[in-house]
Amino acid sequence: MVQTHFSSYTAMMSDYSEPMIHQLMQTAVILIDDGFRIQWVNDAAEALLGQSLRRLNEHNISDVLIAGDVTEALLAHCFEQKGQWQLEEATLVTAQDEWRDCSVSLNYQHLEQQPVILIEIMCARDQLGIKKEYQLLDQNKVSLSMVRNLAHEIKNPLSGLRGAAQLLSRKVPETLQRFTDVIVAEADRLQQLVDRMLTPAKVEPRQQMNVHELTERAINFIQLQPQSAITLIRDYDPSLPELFVAKEQVYQALLNLLNNACEALSQSGSIILRTRAVHQHSIGPKQYRLMARIDVEDNGPGISDELKDVIFFPTISGKQSSGLGLGIAQSLIRQNDGIIEFESAAGKTCFSIFLPISVLQKEQDDE
Repeated sequence: MVQTHFSSYTAMMSDYSEPMIHQLMQTAVILIDDGFRIQWVNDAAEALLGQSLRRLNEHNISDVLIAGDVTEALLAHCFEQKGQWQLEEATLVTAQDEWRDCSVSLNYQHLEQQPVILIEIMCARDQLGIKKEYQLLDQNKVSLSMVRNLAHEIKNPLSGLRGAAQLLSRKVPETLQRFTDVIVAEADRLQQLVDRMLTPAKVEPRQQMNVHELTERAINFIQLQPQSAITLIRDYDPSLPELFVAKEQVYQALLNLLNNACEALSQSGSIILRTRAVHQHSIGPKQYRLMARIDVEDNGPGISDELKDVIFFPTISGKQSSGLGLGIAQSLIRQNDGIIEFESAAGKTCFSIFLPISVLQKEQDDE
C-alpha cells in the first residue's frame, strides 16, 4: 500500500487535467472532513461506492460505508490522534457490495486550515480481477492465432477434396453418384465452418444502438428452439445509454453464450439475462470510466475446475461440440473493445460481456 499525503494530490490536481488524474489514481481515494462528510472522491472510489462524486458530496461517510471496519468511531479516533493508521484485511460493506481483504490507509491532514482524513482503499478483488483480465486477453490472442491457422490449413485441401468429388461424380455410374453428392455436401458444410472460424478477422462497421435490441433479438431466437422447461428471465437496466458497436458481432457473441447456457441446463433450469452499468472497469492496461455489462447467468452444474483456465481456447469444451463458440465470442467482443469474463460454481455460472460507454456520450445523456 502506498502511503500518500494530501499535498501529493493537490499538486497532481494542479499539474494535470481531470482525465489524467482519473488514469493515475487506481486506488480508491475518499476525502472527509471532521464532520465525517465526503468532500471528494476519485473514479475508483465512485466505482467502489456505486455513486458519483456529485451524489456523494457532503454525504456522511456512514451513509455509503454502511458496515465494516471503517466506522465513525475509528475516524473520530483518527481525528483526535492526528496521525496515520493502516488496516489490513479490512471489510467494507456498501449498499451494492461487500468487500473483504481490503487494505485501508487513514491519513490525517490539514487542507486550508481544515482538518481532513484521506482514506485510501485497495481491495484484493481489484488485483485478482486485473490478473484475470490479462489472462483472458492472452487467451484471446492465442485463440485467434490457432483458429486462423487451423482454418487456413483446412481450406486448401478441402477445396481439393470438393473438386475431386465433383470430377469423380462425372465418371461413376448414376447409382453411385449419391456417394459423391454426400462428399460434396459435407465439403460445403466444412467450408461454412471454416468461414465461421475466420469471421473474427472481418471488420464490421459500428453504429449507435440500444443493447436491449440485441438481447431481445437473441431471446426471440432462443425461444424458437424447443428448450423443454428452461425459463428465460429478463433483468434489464432501462437507463443504459446506447452503445457504439458492431451489432452483428455483439449479437453473435451473445447468442453463443445463450446457446451454451441452454446446453448446460440440458432439459430444465433458468437463465437470467441481465444488463447493468459498471463504473471504473479495466481491460488489461486500459481503464474505462463507464461500461455496459451483459450477464448470461444459468443455474446449471457449473464449469469444471480443469476447464476454467482454458475455457476460451479453441477446441476446449465441456460438452459434445467443437468448442469454438466461446473463443469466437471472445474474439468478436474484443473487436468492439470489450471483454467476456465469467464466474462459475455449482448451481451458478455467469458469463459477462463488458462493452465501453464513452464518457462524452454519457454526459450528453445526463443533460
